[in-house]
Amino acid sequence: MFTVSIIGEKAFSNWPMRITIAQVVLLLCFHEVSQLNWCFTIYIILLTKVLYQHVRGTIKAVLLGFGLISLYTIIRASYTSFSTYSLLASTSDFLTSLAVVLIIQYIVEMERQKNALKEAMKREEMMFEHEKMRVVGELAAGLAHEIRNPLASLRGFLQHSKQRQHNIEPWYDLMMDEISRMNKLTVEFLQFSKPDPSSYRIHSLHECLQKVVYLTGPKVSDLGLRLVYVDNKSDMKVRIDMSKMVQVFVNILNNALESMAGIGSGTVTLRLSQEGPRVVVEVQDTGEGIRAQDMKQIFNPFFTTKVEGTGLGLPICKKIVQDHGGEIEVSSSPGLGTTFSVSLPAVSD
Repeated sequence: MFTVSIIGEKAFSNWPMRITIAQVVLLLCFHEVSQLNWCFTIYIILLTKVLYQHVRGTIKAVLLGFGLISLYTIIRASYTSFSTYSLLASTSDFLTSLAVVLIIQYIVEMERQKNALKEAMKREEMMFEHEKMRVVGELAAGLAHEIRNPLASLRGFLQHSKQRQHNIEPWYDLMMDEISRMNKLTVEFLQFSKPDPSSYRIHSLHECLQKVVYLTGPKVSDLGLRLVYVDNKSDMKVRIDMSKMVQVFVNILNNALESMAGIGSGTVTLRLSQEGPRVVVEVQDTGEGIRAQDMKQIFNPFFTTKVEGTGLGLPICKKIVQDHGGEIEVSSSPGLGTTFSVSLPAVSD
């Protein structure tokens, strides 16, 4: 009957506690009638099943284990004589039940933590997907808004010329500027696409920065400013897409130059160094600095303080750096200047 109750347990899953009580009673009857000491193994198996399925909490589990083994000990004492051996055997039985209880509780707790971790990871993944869709939505809305303005201008010029049969030649330059601005917006928007790791190669970051200095040199001279390049160690290697990293540093350097253009003088310091396993590039200017209320938004797409800016430059720079396993940070003091810091994983020879 005890065996049948175990086999047919699933058929009565609506009454788990009743089935468990019936199994305990049937096991006690079997032990009483058979008077077999190896019934202790069956007690332990039943205890394990009950602990795993129904009992939560160490104190409850210990009390249940001691209670079940106490019943076993009482029945065992009814057909065996009292002796030192039987006393030691009973003590061993109680210790065994205690060990089983603690092991089962440990397994249950580990499984609970694992399930909780899975749920947390699932929630985090859902939040990440939600955030990703939100960002994509903001980018799409911002791009649509920015493109709509030049389109409205073009539409107005064309309608005006059609209605009054005017020659649109005087507006050619203005219309071409608007078309160029739309093209620039779409090109920059496409920079948010997935990185292409196949274009990553091991390069000297010193060579990358030398190219940046060469490209920005004419603008520095035209603005009457000064560019200082400090290379503390020229043999530092990184795995990068050279063209994209040049784009990042040229963009940051141009922002620094433009922040000092209104002042008419100033110095941009480009500094290369190594901090542990990472290579660090700092771009420090003596410009106007960034206002505190703008610091939290400078990496947001389409946020800009420039009259002709698109607000995509720094967000693209941040994404490119992150695609390379790096980080970009900024510190600024209004009136004293701004420092952008880009760190990338170093690659050994």
